[in-house]
Amino acid sequence: MSRTDIALVTLPPPLAADQLSCEAAEALAFILPLSTEYPNIEEWFCGKVAPGIQNGTRHLLRIERDGRLVGLGIAKSSPFEKKICTVRIAPEYVGKGLGVRIFDGLLHWLGTDQPHLTVSEKKLPAYERIFEWYGFKLTSKSRGLYLPSVTEVRYNDPSRKLNSTISE
Repeated sequence: MSRTDIALVTLPPPLAADQLSCEAAEALAFILPLSTEYPNIEEWFCGKVAPGIQNGTRHLLRIERDGRLVGLGIAKSSPFEKKICTVRIAPEYVGKGLGVRIFDGLLHWLGTDQPHLTVSEKKLPAYERIFEWYGFKLTSKSRGLYLPSVTEVRYNDPSRKLNSTISE
């Protein structure tokens, strides 16, 4: 299917937080305090991630230590987009290689080494080394994508030409 084809996709209805599986509820509880810069993340998780996990268009990769969730990644695969949606690591595990394990697992599930992803310019320093390691290509910047005064940096965006005009 090409980008010009129109596909009708029936999405399942959003789930309420109390309807989530135990694994999804634990993942949501884990990402909430680590995602304060992204408004409505609970709505996104219940409305898109949880139903996508059920229908196979999203994948949640968990990393545990001593039975406790310490890192996770969420990816989305559709005919139009292969995207790493979120990667979160518990603060006490940052810098211990979990990010690489998560990226490797998500790239394997997506079947690509150049997925689309965005990161807040404020958080970019924490991700620059791993993006460089994987050869991700900066494609654009967008101010106000999630918050009015914050710039989101886009990598490997198939809808944008490499090094196209970067607007803020």
